[in-house]
Amino acid sequence: MLMTMATAMSLQATILDSVAVDARLGYMVGGTLPTRIGHEIRGINNFDLSLNFAVSAEASYPLNNKWAIHSGLRYETGGMDVDSRVKNYDIEVVRGGESLSGVFVGNVRIKSTQRRITLPVQAAYNLSNSVTLRGGLFMGWLTHRRFWGWAYDGYLREGSPVGPKIEMGVEPGERGDFEFDTSMRIFQWGLDVGADWQFHPRWGLFAELTYGLSGLFKSDFHSVQTLRPMYGTLGILYRIR
Repeated sequence: MLMTMATAMSLQATILDSVAVDARLGYMVGGTLPTRIGHEIRGINNFDLSLNFAVSAEASYPLNNKWAIHSGLRYETGGMDVDSRVKNYDIEVVRGGESLSGVFVGNVRIKSTQRRITLPVQAAYNLSNSVTLRGGLFMGWLTHRRFWGWAYDGYLREGSPVGPKIEMGVEPGERGDFEFDTSMRIFQWGLDVGADWQFHPRWGLFAELTYGLSGLFKSDFHSVQTLRPMYGTLGILYRIR
């Protein structure tokens, strides 16, 4: 019995000793973007990214001298502020306490903030002693979600492109406001690929690309076009063990 326990403990220690553990900090560029820029979007007035970052603890368990399983926990923040010129853009807004829906011609400003805990599950391939390529899936849970904005300096055709014309001004009360926080998904998932460069026994650089396969909003939501989380991350890693 004692020998079995000692063998099991020795095996566990051997497995743990072979696991590489990193702490990572990265800057994220991207946002909640449409899969395609449709003909409704006629131009971008302004696109402003928030200070988006990712901090994580990640580990790799080697399967052989080339392949490993890579996973961990990440805390990520994401946000954007985009102002667009649009034509025949389907939207639902509130103006002066009245709910309106139809197609809008003018300008639309969209603001979004998210905070997410993400679990990546990737296969890692050691291209060399210092360079590793990774690819797989991610699953994320939003701990904070906001999506809001307004339609302004244009007009709404209520119900259809030939419906009653309603002018939208610039100031609050004159413009059409919207807020879709509760329509956002709490759970997100998608593709995640990356690369690590270990330029020092302890220090390295990494790059990551994430593409959400789940849309930002729930499947029964149709007030704005389909948006997906898409980010690129550049950062530094520290090898803990």
